[in-house]
Amino acid sequence: MVQIIPAILTNDPDEFERVVQLVEPHTTRAHLDIADGIFVPNETIKGYAEIERETSNLRYDVHLMVKDPLEQLSHWETEKADRFIIHAESDNVISAINLLRQKKKGVGLALNPGTLVTEAERYMRYVDFVQFMTVNPGFQGTEFLDHVVEKIDDFHKNYPASVIAVDGGISPATAKKVIQAGASVLVSGSLILKSGNVGKRIEELKKIGENKV
Repeated sequence: MVQIIPAILTNDPDEFERVVQLVEPHTTRAHLDIADGIFVPNETIKGYAEIERETSNLRYDVHLMVKDPLEQLSHWETEKADRFIIHAESDNVISAINLLRQKKKGVGLALNPGTLVTEAERYMRYVDFVQFMTVNPGFQGTEFLDHVVEKIDDFHKNYPASVIAVDGGISPATAKKVIQAGASVLVSGSLILKSGNVGKRIEELKKIGENKV
């Protein structure tokens, strides 16, 4: 079964609240992108304060697109954020993972499109899943990079039991490609949020995963 997780990327706390209200009726989990303006050329809300204030029942995957995730984690105490995604290209990766394990949080490892799959191998014993970026991170609505599909396929063949998430440029066509390559989690922002019908779009993506369309 393929899981579809709506992604939120914003620098506006009011926009964050609006999107939470939009997706909550259709999902139990959201993916919150946090960018520091250093690791990627964009800066978002800090996230931890906004999550503490909102009153939904959502749980969050917090995707730390930041130079130093270890420093960021000192601010994250909210129980609603129960999984964190750390970039293999960031600083202090192992220390950040160890801290998350101490906090009993789920841990994912993200790989940028240009990062070799071998970079994930040294972290496999420490993480719950690997997230392949199929766009260059930092902004929503950017172009899907087809060459990453082959990397996903190779990784899946080498680690068939590992959970693979894919983030970026998801459409019905690209969803089919990455699912066939081995992905079981799809993270989607623009496609879902700009569709005009969040629930319908999520169901369409789920059906692709179930080979019903």
